[in-house]
Amino acid sequence: MRMWIIRFVGLALIALLLVLLSHYAPLQPLSYAVWGGIVLMLAGLVTLVKPVRLLGIGSRARALVVLLVGLACVVAALNWPAATIHASGPRQRLDDFMPVFEFYERHETLVRAAPNQVREAARSVSASDMPAAVFLMRVRAAAAGRFDRPNRRQPPILGTFEQRGSGFLPLDLTRPNELVYGMVGRPWAGGPRPPVSSPEQFLAFREPGNIKVAFNMRWDDAGQGKTRISTETRCTSTDAAAGRIFARYWRVIYPGSAIIRRVWLDTIAERAERPPDTH
Repeated sequence: MRMWIIRFVGLALIALLLVLLSHYAPLQPLSYAVWGGIVLMLAGLVTLVKPVRLLGIGSRARALVVLLVGLACVVAALNWPAATIHASGPRQRLDDFMPVFEFYERHETLVRAAPNQVREAARSVSASDMPAAVFLMRVRAAAAGRFDRPNRRQPPILGTFEQRGSGFLPLDLTRPNELVYGMVGRPWAGGPRPPVSSPEQFLAFREPGNIKVAFNMRWDDAGQGKTRISTETRCTSTDAAAGRIFARYWRVIYPGSAIIRRVWLDTIAERAERPPDTH
């Protein structure tokens, strides 16, 4: 009886964790399959060394099955072909730069503030205001072999995207409610990026072996003194080989990427909602 209670509590905690994760990283089945498979592999590996009845895997034979099922999930999810996605929903300036893509993520939140307040907050938030996001970005940089410690106080994120040499390219900053940026290169490999320095060059870029990324930030009046702020990231490959590599990369990094963007939006919302004298 005690074992069943422990298992029930464990399952309840897992369910709570999934609900929390879905807030920060909306479901993308193939990415979740990769990480679910990794969890199964770890559970199988642990119980191969020493069977753990608490996990419901009472023998090494069962542990081997769990390990192999997890491995199959990871391999299948990492190598599943990416589908082509066409832009839908309300028209955005982002659609003009990337109407068709294979990978994307979108996040939004409702802010109790006017659009101009949200825009000012978005323009002022830096990575220094988001310790959790800074940690995830440092983990991602370390995985790519970069171990530089960031400055204690960093400039606003959107301003960084607009600096020459940042690796990002402003595609359109003229709209009152939407900013659009782009990037080209091989994010899984690091190194110098192709010399693309204008929206026209971004649209025309087709060099094999690369990924094109377009992303925006929007703030739309939702009425009753509220604003809906959103950010959407779209990625497309310049050839099939790059697409296969990026699919594996994306499905591994997606949860961390989504958490960073969600924390970014939540930080903007918190700043926009502050009384003016506390900004």
